[in-house]
Amino acid sequence: MPTEEQKTTITHIVLKLAQLGHECSWTEPITTGPLITTYRFVPRSATKVAQITSCAQDLAIALAVDDVVVRRLAGEGVIGISVPNAHRTMVLWRDTLTRPADDNLVPLNFGVDSQGRLYRDDLTKCPHLLIAGSTNGGKSVCMNAMIASLMYWRTPEQVRFILSDTKQVEFTHFVGAPHLLREPCGSMYSTWEAMDWLIDEMEVRLKKIGRAGCQNIGQYNQKQSEDWVTKEYGSKDWQPLPYYVLVIDELADILGGDKRGEVKIAQAKLGKIVQKARAAGVHVIAATQRPSVNIVAGSIKANFPSRLTFKLPSDADSRTVINQSGADHLLSQGDMLYLGSSTAGAKRLHSAYASIDDIKQMVNVAKLQYATT
Repeated sequence: MPTEEQKTTITHIVLKLAQLGHECSWTEPITTGPLITTYRFVPRSATKVAQITSCAQDLAIALAVDDVVVRRLAGEGVIGISVPNAHRTMVLWRDTLTRPADDNLVPLNFGVDSQGRLYRDDLTKCPHLLIAGSTNGGKSVCMNAMIASLMYWRTPEQVRFILSDTKQVEFTHFVGAPHLLREPCGSMYSTWEAMDWLIDEMEVRLKKIGRAGCQNIGQYNQKQSEDWVTKEYGSKDWQPLPYYVLVIDELADILGGDKRGEVKIAQAKLGKIVQKARAAGVHVIAATQRPSVNIVAGSIKANFPSRLTFKLPSDADSRTVINQSGADHLLSQGDMLYLGSSTAGAKRLHSAYASIDDIKQMVNVAKLQYATT
């Protein structure tokens, strides 16, 4: 049963929508998470979903809250109206580090969903992730939490990173981690150099995988492991191919050179990686503060089926990234919408907060643990 506070909120929502000429009724359940509470409503009579979703600002004023997200909840046949909690709880990174599912080869730690439950996805199934978000939305904190979680869960033999940070301030705390293939790239040109290396490595891997009669890196590693186990004598004469993850902190700096020729070069390099990289075990996580159509062009979106967005300044920016509105009504500091390649509709998630001290401690432990790697 709803609490008295929740009953009051439901009444305010129904009355405000009625004043605007939209008829709807509340239905259970009410889901409460660390940042928001989601109420479910069913449109009545001739009321359209689009009419209710356009009332977010009016509802925010009626409820006297920062903002409200109104969207259809996929698979439920209802409209979800998400209202910020009066008392919000911070999601700590340390509390999200329980062991991931065994079938998640490259697990991504997204924090928790709108009900406070841990939420993860497998990067190998994404297979590339595009992240958008304005300043102070939580984009960099989320990326740090994802990288740190992967380094905590996986060994350098399983996952290696190439980090691109043109601002040269976001990934400095990962310097020295054994999971890094090289020092973080600090410029557009050093990132291009790293991308060239990845392209060459990808071609070598694809030939090796093909000669082994396999279709992808997962089959190759499994086959090599089984072949080695069947040997009665001898030492392990092979190493599993690790997954490579290219993390780009600001995609606009890599794709937005001062000359048109530079833009074409960068787009061509990124295109080569994302189009054939999945089978070779190479994946890209790219973020941008400027999700305009010039940066997130159709060709980029097509190669990044999984997209994550934090608070954006306009409805147009939201539609550019996730093909629907809502990101312009998100809260700041970790509130996000995730559109996965295998999910129906966008999911409301809350990123975990990983402090710089948390990350430095994790890197130091990894240095000691994998000193001989």
